[in-house]
Amino acid sequence: MEVASVTSNSSGPVILASDFPIFRDSLKTYLKQETDIDIVGCANSEQEVIPLLQSLQPKLVVLDLNLEWEALCALLHQIHTTSSVRSLVMSDALDSSRVTQLILHGAHGVVPSRTTRELLAKSIHTVLAGSFWVSRATVTDFVALIRESASGMRVKMADAKIEPGDIATGSAQIKSEAEIARLGLTRREIQVIGALVDGQTNKDIASTFGISEYTVKHHLTNIYDKLGVYNRVELVLFAINRGLCVSPAAVATTD
Repeated sequence: MEVASVTSNSSGPVILASDFPIFRDSLKTYLKQETDIDIVGCANSEQEVIPLLQSLQPKLVVLDLNLEWEALCALLHQIHTTSSVRSLVMSDALDSSRVTQLILHGAHGVVPSRTTRELLAKSIHTVLAGSFWVSRATVTDFVALIRESASGMRVKMADAKIEPGDIATGSAQIKSEAEIARLGLTRREIQVIGALVDGQTNKDIASTFGISEYTVKHHLTNIYDKLGVYNRVELVLFAINRGLCVSPAAVATTD
């Protein structure tokens, strides 16, 4: 296990976890010399990752480990239940479905191992900035999975006889204006979230509610700010995790 000293002004400390020494050392040298990415430590194996995260508390861990699928998912679960660190997985062996599953397991991005150094640096910067990094092909599958998840949630809500306009959040239900206000969301913003979870584009949302695409973008910007998310993928994940998956038509609005 390699550890570098952490300086007080490090804006985005990163740990590399790789069981390929030549690749790890080459990548560490490149990132340190050619970018402003601050590599504070390197884990040589799966077993070293959690102790290194606990001792250094980085902002991001880049995982390039030769693990079986179940082991990789288990490691991600352990990482994200014991730490607030963000994670970027490097792998050439994952299809779009599994990439999507890794995102739902807590990963904040997946990049091919055979990517260029420049693109890897860009993906690291993107995840450090609070966004997700996935390919366009994966986004399509992700939206399909989101639609399936949202549909399943609505079936469960119907079985539980939750009235239209009720919103599940964890095990609780938001049933009052006071609780909706606590989230800081307007009725229209809740509708926009529901439409987004349904996989609608900005153009679709504008058509659904009879508003302009500019207004849709304005609503999304406000939602991002209120919920502390950075993009559509994060918003959809937040909506699913918090149960904000009601049908857009189920929420009445006058705005």
